Amino acid sequence: MNLRHTTLLITAVAIALAVAPVALAGGPTPAELKALEIRGQALNERCVDPTLSREAFRALCGTVGAQNQPTRAELKALELRGQALNHLCDGKNVVSVTGYRAVCGGSAQLVTLAAPEVPSSTAFDWGDFGLGAGTALGLALLVGGIAAAVHYGRRSGVRPRTAS
Repeated sequence: MNLRHTTLLITAVAIALAVAPVALAGGPTPAELKALEIRGQALNERCVDPTLSREAFRALCGTVGAQNQPTRAELKALELRGQALNHLCDGKNVVSVTGYRAVCGGSAQLVTLAAPEVPSSTAFDWGDFGLGAGTALGLALLVGGIAAAVHYGRRSGVRPRTAS
């Protein structure tokens, strides 16, 4: 390439660099501005939602403030805890009103208490008898074994020799 072509190329690049920002600076149309405003409002509403996980917050709102958001695991744990409390506070199988009000809130209405199940049969229970008899037999065998070990353990078959 000669000097004239090089000068022409440098001049064309300089003009393109000077004109490009001016051509692109036309600005957004009113419809584009309205769309950006609606998008911004929607993101603002989502970014203050406490049920948004930390990962989703980072994806939508950026990293600023993401450390204050709960993780997915924390949200799942809160959901499970809520379900368990809902099950506990449904009013069924309540043992005490005081305990119910302590867990479910002081403004709880009167609840019905479920009476604990008491065995109505007063017949002899052979299962309990067998368990007690087996325990007593085991204890007797253990004590007898210890007594035999102490008694026979003291005897020694080797007698000391006298020094001569």
